[in-house]
Amino acid sequence: MSSVFQRRDMYDSVVVDREQDVVLTTGQLYGLQVRREVDRSFKPVIPFAPHLFGSGKTRFVKSYLELLKSMGERALIGPENISDYEKDRRRSFLDKLHEAVLLYVDMRHLEPTNPIEEKRNLKWAVHYLLFKSACLQSGQGQPDPDECFKVFKLRTDVLIKKIREVFNLRTDQFLLVAFDEVGVLDTRGKFFDLEVNDEGRVRPYNDFFGILWGLCLEDNVFFIVVGKSEGLSIHNYAASVSRVELTFIPLSPLEKDSIIEHLEKSSSSMFTGSPKVSQILCHQHFATNELAELLLELTGGVPGLLVKAINYLLHCKLSQDHLLLSKESFWMIMNDSIATNYCVDPLLPRLSSLSKTRQRLLKMLTLLALYRIRFELDELVHLSSTSDVFLFDLVTDMCFYRRLIVDENHQERYEVLIPKLLIRYIEQSVKNDRLEWLLLQTLKSQPVEFFYESKCRVFEGLVATMFYLHFCYHPTDSLMFSTLGQLSSVWNEMNLKFSSESTAYYMKSIHYTRSTSEVERTTFGINDWKEIVEEMLEFEKIYIPFEPTSRSPDILFKLHGRTSGQNLIVGIACKGRWSSNGIRWNEIVDEACKFLQPVHDQVVTVHPTVHDQVVTVHPTLHCMLIIMSTKLSTSVATDLNHSSHCYSFGDRVAGVFTIPLNCELIILSESDVENFIGKDILSSLRSAFKSTDNPHSRSIGISTVQEMVLSLSKNI
Repeated sequence: MSSVFQRRDMYDSVVVDREQDVVLTTGQLYGLQVRREVDRSFKPVIPFAPHLFGSGKTRFVKSYLELLKSMGERALIGPENISDYEKDRRRSFLDKLHEAVLLYVDMRHLEPTNPIEEKRNLKWAVHYLLFKSACLQSGQGQPDPDECFKVFKLRTDVLIKKIREVFNLRTDQFLLVAFDEVGVLDTRGKFFDLEVNDEGRVRPYNDFFGILWGLCLEDNVFFIVVGKSEGLSIHNYAASVSRVELTFIPLSPLEKDSIIEHLEKSSSSMFTGSPKVSQILCHQHFATNELAELLLELTGGVPGLLVKAINYLLHCKLSQDHLLLSKESFWMIMNDSIATNYCVDPLLPRLSSLSKTRQRLLKMLTLLALYRIRFELDELVHLSSTSDVFLFDLVTDMCFYRRLIVDENHQERYEVLIPKLLIRYIEQSVKNDRLEWLLLQTLKSQPVEFFYESKCRVFEGLVATMFYLHFCYHPTDSLMFSTLGQLSSVWNEMNLKFSSESTAYYMKSIHYTRSTSEVERTTFGINDWKEIVEEMLEFEKIYIPFEPTSRSPDILFKLHGRTSGQNLIVGIACKGRWSSNGIRWNEIVDEACKFLQPVHDQVVTVHPTVHDQVVTVHPTLHCMLIIMSTKLSTSVATDLNHSSHCYSFGDRVAGVFTIPLNCELIILSESDVENFIGKDILSSLRSAFKSTDNPHSRSIGISTVQEMVLSLSKNI
């Protein structure tokens, strides 16, 4: 199957949703031209995309000029307030850029090159590769390296002049050079004599960008560099040593609307009439937006994985003309190992051979992805007492992806994306690590839209994970379970041991109203608790509502009674209070009113049913709400004597709410919450959340995330 696709793509892929990348790249090329005109001792700027397979690097650089033309003036003249003179200057630059010729250079063809005395000279190898690529791209034969060296003599001005002659370019016409697969320098640097720095280390990228610095001194020549590499390490070192300023091209994963555009614009000549992909794969009962949602769910919007998945679906359609896709058939096809192996083939060797060090870091990265903790560009991870690595580079090294987030203050940060396509293969490498398995399964279970829409939900995520681990591994010696048992006799009657390993699932949210349209609704209404409890919530699974909502607890689960006579539905309200103001009585009452009362009215008070004269007596259902707050107000803490407390049937809460029949409200003390989560972790979270609802990793602290991993691991 794989060889079929390697031989020929099934469709002509159209590049979409790269406006942000075009604007950034064009701005950097313009910046190079301005610096070149102002000061001949300038530091060149070069757009740089050090990303993993599938991020769209090659397609972007090959399509850049076409994308540029389609954007028009928006590529360089935005909404910012600039003078008419500057606008005219930018228009003139754009006009010339539209006439540019793109020279594509594949660095995989870099090799020691004759003459013999220059074979270990990286500069000559790069110069010859540039000229050879130009000759081959223009339809000429491969030039003789010995003859070329006699002419060029390592002179950049002669090299650029000869390339212009090959393409028949005017001296004032722009030449745009795109270096692809620059990551080969990781392994091929050993074939060349490279500069040794003061620490006795060789850095091939420093030599490479030093060569580009010399080429940038030539007029009307511009560069884009892409390829998998330790991008941030190279970025920082090149800036200080090579006199080159590298600017990252984000190439973020695509979102749903962009995938729809891709499906509707791309066509396949493998089918009669070269129809659009959306016309081939979709039909009256399976719309394009449905296919886009499924592809986003599977690939995370990573372009390379997306294209491979579409290729596979088109092959299935070509070989089975009667195939009508649906949500069910899509997953049946794409969950097959042949399909997944094809899609992730370039990553398989690395995914299947994770070292112990990388396995240890894997849990930290999975937590960052799961809890949507953003990180800054220059954030460091300590591998040992003497070794650090940039988190930006670690994400690439681990075969994961980054998504650029620009907040309301125009601050740029990144999120870790682990596509669901990869999770199966990561699991195989860490099959004996139950915590990593849980985190990956939880990541797999959550809807991918959560990645694009949600706020950081660290606290409830930690609580849900801790409860799961206690249910699975330590139900009898859990201090939290012991506390709940002392407070509630109903809790003691429950089976607290999960018999099968589950994960935290993300259910549809509960809101004030429900959708009445024919389209499948994405939320439950406040009168839907019977459906939620009986149809949505399964035993031995822990649920978190898909969206943060004010109409339900943050965590939900159902427990079996030790006898068949009673079951328990539990809601946990995670109240992260990170400032001096603790949770007040009115907030506690509000939580009880929105959960205990409607669940009691709609579910708990169910009467026996009669069908064909057979009376069915349903198990007694109890309902418990647990208030887990990081800080209680002074009045609440004082009234509870700084201890955890349980309110049962008939008890009055704050004098305004009466606990319904078969319901309980438990308010945990600050000390019990602290013992459950961990004092140091809560202290770090309190510092992080003081000023924002969505803190990034630096404010939380990578050390805190690593501490979370250690804390969770101790519960297995």
